[in-house]
Amino acid sequence: MITLVPPRLLFVDLRQERSGRIPPLSGIEPVNPLLAGECHTPAGVLAVMVAVDGEAAYADWRTRLHPLCPRAFPHIILLDPFDMDLARKIMADDAADCCAIDDIERLELIVARLERRQNPRSEAGREASEAALYLRMQTAVDMLPSPLFIKDRHGRYIACNKAFEDYIGLPREAIVGATVFDVAPAELAQIYEKADQDLMSAGGKQTYEAQVRFADGSYHDVIFYKSVFYAANGEADGISGTMLDISDRKLLEKRLKIAASTDFLTGIHNLRTFYELAGQEYRRFCRQGGDLSLVVIDLDDFKQINDLLGHAAGDEALRSFVEAVQVNLREQDIFARAGGDEFRLLLPGTDLAGAILVAERIRTTVAQIKVQGADGTRTLSISAGVCACQPGDDNLDIVTRRADAELYTAKANGRNRVCPSPATT
Repeated sequence: MITLVPPRLLFVDLRQERSGRIPPLSGIEPVNPLLAGECHTPAGVLAVMVAVDGEAAYADWRTRLHPLCPRAFPHIILLDPFDMDLARKIMADDAADCCAIDDIERLELIVARLERRQNPRSEAGREASEAALYLRMQTAVDMLPSPLFIKDRHGRYIACNKAFEDYIGLPREAIVGATVFDVAPAELAQIYEKADQDLMSAGGKQTYEAQVRFADGSYHDVIFYKSVFYAANGEADGISGTMLDISDRKLLEKRLKIAASTDFLTGIHNLRTFYELAGQEYRRFCRQGGDLSLVVIDLDDFKQINDLLGHAAGDEALRSFVEAVQVNLREQDIFARAGGDEFRLLLPGTDLAGAILVAERIRTTVAQIKVQGADGTRTLSISAGVCACQPGDDNLDIVTRRADAELYTAKANGRNRVCPSPATT
């Protein structure tokens, strides 16, 4: 406990809702805030401590009491309760310092720093000055919203800021002296440790993306920015770093990727994605051989469904058709909407006869779907053209044209059929 007799510490309570508590330091003399004239004669007074509990109380100090003291006379603002946003505002203002009213350790360091100013030559003063410098540095980094951390050359944390504590959900006491394996899941800690070792060996700076377990147990995507700092002898002495949370950006990127690769109405692949995936399968077929078949499908009389039952019924018909197809597919099959009521289905490892049977199962399933609108009900049907890839095919477009020709044959023969038909294979 610090003894201050004299000089004195004046204590002014401007809290709107008085709690009655004052800092438990020796030498504090409460002052009636209505008798602010005492601040005109601060001789022998080390500082004035001002208790505030919000913006209104702080504004009272700024406009009424602070102007009464000589310029640069130290005022220490005590927050009850502590408010980080208000603390940042105070530290950017004219106050000498700021902390929570019950943060005794910080209060003692603040007072020690002020004593050092009055007696700069004493050994105690030098120690107090060093402690006060640490306090100011810690206070400064605690005001930063980005999580910051510092590790020694052995990978143990030696410092961090409040944002880092809040991010990973551990107090500073549990972080300082610990390693990444003490504060993070093992699978993530291995990533951090490998990155730290690489950075310590190479020197300079490092940037990489990884995940961090958040305070609530969820996993967030972050970018790490790290750099090596050096000892007086030029050797790498440790790592300082910060994190930027990019979880929202990653989620947006994922949504945009899905939106760019799928059909907005049915949720299946769009034509662009079909070409990418089907192209990969076709190149594999060309290299390794085997079987690969294509089915081109149209909904019969789809325009009449839109015209007679309405576009809402048409949309529902498309979604119902897609569901009927999907129950007949394997995981490796590639199904896409080519546009309007036209769909394409690529069947890896399936010969022509097998593809015709799949198309026929789909036709039978779709024929059981009824779509209802304001002016009646329609039963769905499809026409499908099937074609198998041949070793001499130059590209997938040639296969698509053969499948389209079979589709036109199915339509010309009355629709609601698959060509070639199962009977011909």
